[in-house]
Amino acid sequence: MSFLGFYRRSLMKSSFEPIEHTADVGYRLFAPTLAELFAVAGRALFDAITELDSIQPQFERKVAVEAGDIEALLVAWLSELNYRCITDLELYSEFAIEEISPNAVRATVRGERIDPGRHVIQTEIKAVTYHELYVRQTENGWEAQVIFDV
Repeated sequence: MSFLGFYRRSLMKSSFEPIEHTADVGYRLFAPTLAELFAVAGRALFDAITELDSIQPQFERKVAVEAGDIEALLVAWLSELNYRCITDLELYSEFAIEEISPNAVRATVRGERIDPGRHVIQTEIKAVTYHELYVRQTENGWEAQVIFDV
């Protein structure tokens, strides 16, 4: 990698932005590293569910998933987080990716139980879809797009 390529990558900020989609909720994700891209994806998921800033990191959970390729891994990661939200009534706001490869991710997530007095559930995510899904490395870092079925 050239110095200029390294410089551009180091300047890339992690972020997500909603995208227009007919009946579902979609996000475009940006990050300088693959690990940070998965952390950004977690934040985007919980931003769709509730006000992300309202989630306090009161406890932590270990999360590990595997899949056949990087796109399937992103779907598995977000599906696992959504499953825990629905079944354990937990919301997460911090995502520390400890290990990542194109086929596996291991992380610690931090969050709290849903408090109806503080958390307004804006959207219930039924599923993480493969519709218009992509994960790719660019000269500036990593980019992905994901659509949630609501």
